[in-house]
Amino acid sequence: MAVAAGTITIGALVFFATKFRARPGSGPAQHGEDGKIPIRTVLIIVIVMASVLAGAGYASFQAIGVYNNPPNGWNDPNALHVNVTGQRFSWSFNCTSGCGVPAVLTVPHNKIVILNITSIDVFHSFGIPDLRVKADAIPGKYNLIWFQVSTTGTFPILCYELCGAGHAFMRAKLVVT
Repeated sequence: MAVAAGTITIGALVFFATKFRARPGSGPAQHGEDGKIPIRTVLIIVIVMASVLAGAGYASFQAIGVYNNPPNGWNDPNALHVNVTGQRFSWSFNCTSGCGVPAVLTVPHNKIVILNITSIDVFHSFGIPDLRVKADAIPGKYNLIWFQVSTTGTFPILCYELCGAGHAFMRAKLVVT
């Protein structure tokens, strides 16, 4: 959507710059018969740009709604609930099904996983780049995020907040079985 809005904006800029520029030796620029830009041209461009931007806004809010709400809600009994704790310089995972050991989170594929993320020392930022999952881990605060993986494999878990000298080594892995 951003590409479409940018294309329309740049296209309008080029259109107006070339059509209504002053030409050498012709005096003031002539826009139309009465010297003005035709209103229908302006209206068409404004309507097209407004439609594209409204569509982009609607799609953004829809995506935020999906991102903030798992399919069956945060208290879904069928989902796998995992407490994630960040600390210098490791991640630990705790869930009732025994899915986590230090630095390894094991989950089944096609299962909704709800993460309850916090930290016990400094700010961290939990992220699984391959799944586009990221949330801050802040001492005394809990952030909820969810994901569902349809394939099996191993995915890296990283810290995205500079948290000290061992930040680069604050890695874990997600194993989807």
